[in-house]
Amino acid sequence: MSDVLLELDGVCAGYGPIEVLKGVGLRVDRGEIVTLIGANGAGKTTLLMCCSGLVRPTGGTLRFDGADIARTPAHDIVRAGLAQVPEGRRIFPRLSVLENLRLGAFTRSNQAEIAADLDKAFALFPILAERRHQAGGTLSGGEQQMLAIARALMCRPTLLLMDEPSMGVAPLLVQRIFAAITALNREGLSILLVEQNANLALATAHRGYVMETGTIALSGPTADLMHNEQVRACYLGAR
Repeated sequence: MSDVLLELDGVCAGYGPIEVLKGVGLRVDRGEIVTLIGANGAGKTTLLMCCSGLVRPTGGTLRFDGADIARTPAHDIVRAGLAQVPEGRRIFPRLSVLENLRLGAFTRSNQAEIAADLDKAFALFPILAERRHQAGGTLSGGEQQMLAIARALMCRPTLLLMDEPSMGVAPLLVQRIFAAITALNREGLSILLVEQNANLALATAHRGYVMETGTIALSGPTADLMHNEQVRACYLGAR
């Protein structure tokens, strides 16, 4: 079994005539947290959407767990073990917390295993257990983010894509969410993290990539990136 779980090589993608990704190369190894940082509009969300099958690459290769997924339907990518926590959370606001979580398990049929994973989700985020019958739209921003993460975990992914998990979340809940990210990784879950808080992202991840206008400008261990003068000046608030 290869150590490489997700690999992009020369991936191009966009929307109609607009090219967003311009030959992107990136990899996530098994057991890693890899972060992708960059300015708004750099192409980070488009990259995640390519990986999850919501945007089709127009060039390059995209492989997950050894298989070419460039033309694989999104629901089959979920079945293969790749799940995304989207930017803005996108929970179902009129459905209860429990109903949102059950929808995350739409690819599965073993009810005993689903029930066990519901228990794990409630153990990871106890506030969701308290609010299990409450409509998702009535939760706070941080609680909705927890629900979005827990919903993605219900499909038992081997790789979790996370798009801006701290956006619109109170600082205390951001700490809880990132503690959960670290705990999930220690249990073996691989994570590709897009995060506006570059300091937090680099402190959490093992390796990182810096994206600029649809290309990868820098990459390496996060400890190296945190000491890179360009990264410090552009993304970490250092001068």
